[in-house]
Amino acid sequence: MAPTDEGSGARLARVLFPDLAADLDSALAGSGAGADQGFDAWLDGRTEVVRAELGGAAFGAVDDAASRERFERAFAAARTVAGWVGLRVPEPEAFASAGVDFARLGAALAADPTLTPVAAPYGLGADGWRSLFARAASEERSPLGPLGSPGGGGGATADARGDGAPVAQPLVLASEAEREFSLLDIVPDRSAPAPHGPERASSVRWTLRLVPAGLAPAVLGLSFEHGPHASLPEMLMLQLTRVVAGDPLVDARSFTWLAGALADGRLAARHVYDSAERVVRINCREVGHQGPHLGARPPVG
Repeated sequence: MAPTDEGSGARLARVLFPDLAADLDSALAGSGAGADQGFDAWLDGRTEVVRAELGGAAFGAVDDAASRERFERAFAAARTVAGWVGLRVPEPEAFASAGVDFARLGAALAADPTLTPVAAPYGLGADGWRSLFARAASEERSPLGPLGSPGGGGGATADARGDGAPVAQPLVLASEAEREFSLLDIVPDRSAPAPHGPERASSVRWTLRLVPAGLAPAVLGLSFEHGPHASLPEMLMLQLTRVVAGDPLVDARSFTWLAGALADGRLAARHVYDSAERVVRINCREVGHQGPHLGARPPVG
């Protein structure tokens, strides 16, 4: 489990153990020591134990047990992915404090088994996502990266086959997406709850929404105007958490529109998993394009 952000553990533990907190505060004050000296450090450690014991208590607003379990699995996978590059996912309590309605999301999960909770970071930049995908390619039996490299992946850029030929990165961005990546790397809905990461002075913000996670979008043949659309970070995190879980990657035979128009509104990005090359590709098409394998994954949140 990811450690709590600075100070939050002590505050939570004071709520959980008010009598003990009062007794120790009095004892420390009587001895001339500051009430916070040593005590808050102990509370931080105790909080981690309590969090482990309580397990899914953070999702107590979710009535359906199966939905709570899906939230727990999603957060565990997201923490694993974030840890690959030294990030920490905000705790469920932080999302709730920011305005995420777990009761409503839980009801939506219970009603639709294709939805998956996706905690997605914004502000990593293209290089940050490349680092995550390169790390994912090194996982055992990863569906990313060149065959024959460690874990089935590896994300090498050259000579991974031993013949000097370049090998594609496991995340490939079209030039249009690369050029205006910042437009794809922002929270798509300004009103959406988006707490900052728990790292000190973190510039990364996180959203928590439910994304349709069928192997293909439920409805195909749609242009970009038929939204709303999942964001680029949501689709990339969905794929990375599926690597962690050992699930097949989505969009092996389809494309998914991504939120955020490019080129002054003329183009939009789309996501696809190229199973032959074992890479995730982000390419662009005109917003009016309607291909038979192109669709939307409207998020819930």
